[in-house]
Parts: sequence; C-alpha cells; structure tokens
Amino acid sequence: MKKIISFIMLLLIGFILIGCEENDGEKLAELFPQNDIYYSLFVRSFADSDGDGIGDLNGVRENLDYLVDLGITAIWLLPINPSPTYHGYDVTDYKAINPDYGTMADFDNLVKEAEAKGIKIMLDLVINHTSDQHPWFMEAKKGVNNPYRDYYLWTSETKAYETFVGGMVDLNLNNEKVVSEIKEIVDFYLEKGVLGFRLDAAQHFFDNPAETAVTIKNIIFLNDLNSYVKEKAPNSFIVGEVFVSDPYVTSRYFGSLDAVFNFYLQQAIVDKVIVGGSSYLFVNNLLRSYQEILAYDPYFVDAPFISNHDMDRIASKVTDLDKLKLGVRTLLTLPGSPFIYYGDEIGLKGKRYEGDRINGRVVYDEYRRQPFLWGDERETSWLASDGSNQDTKNINIQKDDPNSLYNTYREFIEIRKNNIALMYGNTLYEYKDNTSKLQGYVIVLDEGKYQQAVLVLHNLGGEEITLELNYKKLIYGNGLKIGPKQSALYELDFNELENYVNVFN
Repeated sequence: MKKIISFIMLLLIGFILIGCEENDGEKLAELFPQNDIYYSLFVRSFADSDGDGIGDLNGVRENLDYLVDLGITAIWLLPINPSPTYHGYDVTDYKAINPDYGTMADFDNLVKEAEAKGIKIMLDLVINHTSDQHPWFMEAKKGVNNPYRDYYLWTSETKAYETFVGGMVDLNLNNEKVVSEIKEIVDFYLEKGVLGFRLDAAQHFFDNPAETAVTIKNIIFLNDLNSYVKEKAPNSFIVGEVFVSDPYVTSRYFGSLDAVFNFYLQQAIVDKVIVGGSSYLFVNNLLRSYQEILAYDPYFVDAPFISNHDMDRIASKVTDLDKLKLGVRTLLTLPGSPFIYYGDEIGLKGKRYEGDRINGRVVYDEYRRQPFLWGDERETSWLASDGSNQDTKNINIQKDDPNSLYNTYREFIEIRKNNIALMYGNTLYEYKDNTSKLQGYVIVLDEGKYQQAVLVLHNLGGEEITLELNYKKLIYGNGLKIGPKQSALYELDFNELENYVNVFN
C-alpha cells in the first residue's frame, strides 16, 4: 500500500511540475507577446493545393503542420492582394485576395487554423505606393479636379511620382483621407485575427523631392499608425523595412515601430560568420547595433534575419554546409524575433538576373523567390527551373538526414524555445576571451523570477578550440571542446556573470 501511495504522490508531483512549466511558458508568452520565430513565406512559391502550378493560401493552410514541426510560431505572408505582377508589391485592391492565391474565405480559414496551431499571421502592408491600375489612381489621373487626385504625388500634370519604377505610384501620406483609408485597411485585417504588419519601404513614406525632414515625418507617421494598431490589438507586432545597414539610422525608428529589420546585423552575419571574412569584431559590431537601439527603446524586440526576398539566397553565396549551419546557430541565438526566409531551411538557391531570358522568360528577382522543394505534387511550377537547385535536396530527403541543414534549423529553434534567455532576452554582453577565431556572447533574461544567462560560443576558425570555464549546464556542444565551424552553448550561474564578460554593470 505504501508503494502505491508513494507512486501516486510521485505522479501528482510530476503533474504539478509539468503544470508549473506550462504556466511559466504561458506567462512568459504574455510578458513578451512580440517574441516569436517567423517564417517569411512567398505564397506563389510555397505549396500548390489545386494543381494549377501556383502556390495558394490553401497550400499554406494544408502545410501548417510542417511549420509547426519546424518550430515556427508566426508567418509573415508576402503580399497576397490582387496585383498585376507576380511579386504583388503593387496592390490594386487592399481588401481582396489575389485570385491566384484563392479567396477571402481561404484566408479566413488559414488565419483560424494557424491560430489553433499556435501560429500568428503577419501581413505585408504596402502603403508607400499602389499599382497604377488601382481604382484610386485610375480616378486620380482623370484630371486635377478629381477627388482622388490628392491621393497621389505628382511631378507634372500627367506624371505621378514613383519611388520604385514600374507602375508603382506613391501615395500622398500627408493627405488625411489616405491615412484614413490605411487605417480602414488595418482594421479590416485586425478584425480577421491578423496580429502583425510588415511595413514595406518604411523609410520612403515621405521621401520625395517636395519634402524636407523626411526621417522625422516618417517616424511621426509610423508612431501614429502603430499607436492606432495598439489601441485595437495591444499584442500586435509592427516591423518596418528600413533598407539601410547603418544602425544609427535604423535605431531611430524604434521609437515608433516595434521593430526594424536589422540589415546591419544581417550583413555582419553573412560577411563575418558565413562567408568568412575578418571575424575579430563580429560581436563588437553586434553590440554597437544593440547599443544604438537601446538609446531609443530599452525593451526593444529586434528583427534579425539572414536573407530575404530582395537578396540573393545565402546558399547561392556559400556552398559550405558547415558555414551555413554556423549562420543558423548565430541567427537563432540572438535577441528578438528571428525571420527565416522560406526555403533557407533546406538551402534553396536563387539569385537576381538583370533582364536575362531564362526558359523564354525575361527575369529579374524571380529566382530569388523560386519554388520550395517538397519532392511531391505540392511543388509549384509557375517558374521553370534555372538549374540552380538541381543538387538541392528536397525536404522529404532532408527530414530523414540528421546532418541536414533543415535539422539544424529545427534543432536550434527547439533550443531557442526551451531556453528563456534565447527566446525572450534582449541583453547581450561580449564574452571576455573572444579572439579572431572564437567569438562569443552572453545573452541574459532578468525578469523577476525568470532569470537565465546563456553563453554562446562560435568557432569561426579551422582548428579545434579547448576551453577552460565553469558552467551550470551544457545546452549544446561537445563539452569544453569546440570543433572548427562549430558552436557551443552553456547555461551560466546567473550570479557569476562578471566572470565571463568584458563589461558588467
């Protein structure tokens, strides 16, 4: 009888402990609602559900379990509105779905099922410009007295201003009617359960020849828009594209946006970690970036990434699998909400062409956004292969290979989610014994009872490194030995951080 009672007590204690862990996880998610792991997804290339060769929203919905298994907690959908172009960055109707991708009902179903699986949806909000085929512009160009005329900027009576050429005409964001239209669009999608917006070309909102103090006007506008969104959805996440690699410039936007894509950090990871340039000041450069942001927002959530739809694929720049994995381990151990570009997890390749004719088609950025490799009927065929991925293994093969790039992503996403300093911490210190080949940092979370410090070390050189240090727990690695192009993660005693970092205040 005593054995039975003891067994029951052990079970009860186990359930209590599990319940505490789950409650702690829920509490942290409530405390840090903007910390997620994003998957940047180009619908046209992701998964075809109806056999027409074009990816669609039902293809995304039907493959949500793939993203859950990878560990993704949020999806950024590249433009899904009607558009005359393949990329969608010239919208003709903000409150409709591109018919190639499905219907509004399909979108509603996607949002609903994603939420049920713990995945948030972020939309690409393209409000710097519209298509020159948008009904607003079709009216505006009828004459100077048309009521829609002032929706746009004009360089002459017949010519509208274009930051980006090719039928993308700039909206006049000084016009309160335009701002009201934008807020209506935001309301429309917030009511559907969307929890985030990526603001395309945010640095260009007031960047036209007639404007002065452009950055200040951008920031004021973005602050107003973000405040409006937060009134409706306090836990929403608004991230801006400010395509500049200068942290002094981009950090200023943290006073108005929740996050800005960190192009400076992206360049540092690619140049110093993956490609393999001079790595000595890698962590120092990271700290410089974060210090600039901290001046505007001490509770910032960064938006780190390795590549996106406007860049050549990282696997096209580097073929060394170990270096690609090193980049993954770096990305997924830095503060903020990391963004993973679809296909990067399998080493998908692709680069820009300059008007070349490929398979009878004149192309530019298309092959940066080519079809995901499923290895089955889900693969899209809207873009014929340029041969760049003939040796890239599809996801079905990589899932079964423990040494694949995919499984590195999956493993480190899980490590990130299982360590609160990695998932939620935004305090970073430089490891005191960094060298030209060993680069490390300590990432810290200190939020009431939630405390953790994780030492992350990357061997960027070609020789094994043996360490001498005390640690609380080995999170990842081979003890105190770090092989070439390998990493190690250690949980440290929170009260002994000064023993590991250069500056500790």
